Amino acid sequence: MSRFLMAILLTMSAQLALAQDSAVAEAKPAADQASAKADAAKTANAANAANPAEREFKPPPGFYTKKRGALKVYCKKDSEIGSRFVTEKCLTEEQMHDYLLALEIQKQDVDRIRSTCGTAGACGAQ
Repeated sequence: MSRFLMAILLTMSAQLALAQDSAVAEAKPAADQASAKADAAKTANAANAANPAEREFKPPPGFYTKKRGALKVYCKKDSEIGSRFVTEKCLTEEQMHDYLLALEIQKQDVDRIRSTCGTAGACGAQ
């Protein structure tokens, strides 16, 4: 009986070792792909730095470009919640990047909340 258990344990440990080796082998090409993507991003950034005219910021839909002295701002006309008065909000390019990043994070949060189940009945039997 003890020989039988030893044979089973030996077989299971061999399978575990092979599974770990294959997981490591599969992870290496992903690392190579990541380094290739990083190299491509660096060359794209270098190309953008070489031609600043091509790198010009394009505002998202709903915003328009406006000049205030030497400063270029991106404006949007909008009414506040609870008010019918239209206000104009203007942002610099740096502020616009922060605004777009905040919008993207907010979208991810909404998707994350939407994907979680509120009750067991909504998710089904698990």
